[in-house]
Amino acid sequence: MNWLFRMYYTLRLRAIYSYHLRYKKKKNGLGEKLKQEGKTRWMDMGASGSFSDGFFFADLYPPEEANEKLKDRYFQFNATLDHPQEKFSQMGKFDLIRMQHVLEHLPIEGIPLALTNFHKLLNDDGWLLITVPDLETMVNMYRHKSLDIPSAFAEWAETRVEKGSPQSFYFSIFTHSLPHQAHYWCFDQEGMEYAINQSGLFKNVKCLGPFNKLADVPFTHNRPGEDLCIIAQKA
Repeated sequence: MNWLFRMYYTLRLRAIYSYHLRYKKKKNGLGEKLKQEGKTRWMDMGASGSFSDGFFFADLYPPEEANEKLKDRYFQFNATLDHPQEKFSQMGKFDLIRMQHVLEHLPIEGIPLALTNFHKLLNDDGWLLITVPDLETMVNMYRHKSLDIPSAFAEWAETRVEKGSPQSFYFSIFTHSLPHQAHYWCFDQEGMEYAINQSGLFKNVKCLGPFNKLADVPFTHNRPGEDLCIIAQKA
């Protein structure tokens, strides 16, 4: 019945995009909610050159390599390092810290310190928004031999493996990623919520599904159908 799962996945992906691009009222998304509350200082952590309007940006590369027009909004920052207070004072506080497909590139040992750093950078009751590839989704696709369904993931995987390769080849791309962007960890909803709750630094930790009223493509989900989105507030 693999064809049935493939059809289900394809139709679900189309439904997600149709909902967000045609029917959803953008005023109900997380970004608009924060704007209405006057919470507009946002940080995109690990932007990797993908810049979104309204955000400050942080990544590993030095400031001189940043986009010339955005240098005044860019910070060099390694989330897994213990930074002096001067660094946090320089960056200031944020109402939202967003990490889209970044946390899976950190070693699991570095995640507690990363969450501590985010906590220091957030205003009171500020939001932490994390999207990661969803292990449960990818395992289900592997079991149903559907990882090669035309999608953002398939296009990305086929930069390293030939189209039509065995499903194990596609799954290895998911678990290990590109040579210079290795995936160090895999998360499902339970694991992501566990990591955040273990820190003791956040409250209201919950999964934000693609049809949740606060969800907004690409503000919250930049790879709908593939990613897991978790939001939490600073405790």
